[in-house]
Amino acid sequence: MLRRRSRLLAVALFVTSGWVFSSTFLEVQGKPQRRDVVTLLGSQVIFAGAMPAYAGDRDRATMVLNVRRKYLPRILDVYKQLQADGSLTKFAEGEKATKRFIDALMQYASIQRLSEAPDKYSKKLKKDAKEVEAFFEKDDYAGVMSMLETYRQDIPGSPGNFEWTDTA
Repeated sequence: MLRRRSRLLAVALFVTSGWVFSSTFLEVQGKPQRRDVVTLLGSQVIFAGAMPAYAGDRDRATMVLNVRRKYLPRILDVYKQLQADGSLTKFAEGEKATKRFIDALMQYASIQRLSEAPDKYSKKLKKDAKEVEAFFEKDDYAGVMSMLETYRQDIPGSPGNFEWTDTA
């Protein structure tokens, strides 16, 4: 997100500088003051920072669907892989894969709220995700699978709910 904002800022400054130094802009009586150019460029920076839309600018359904599109495929893939393997051996070897999976659960949990601030639903789902992580650390396959089902059932409804057979 920071890279995107920087890119937008660079483009805005480039476009503005071309306009500022063109002959039509500089057709003023007398010599343009340095502070006028700086003020103009400063206002462009302020407006460029306000252009992207963030989570608070959208409705809940759009935010949930965006997070669902990003994290649900990873959650479903890991669940299906766990079911196919029947054990946690593949995840015991790759700590990075486990961390990415738990992070996806936490991110999906954080957006499952009914108000702006975290509420009982998102807190419950985050607690479930931490319990899944604890079962991973204990190498308890049955515990992981039961907590994943609990996690799925604790989601407060549409548009966040899903089935393990979904294709995301």
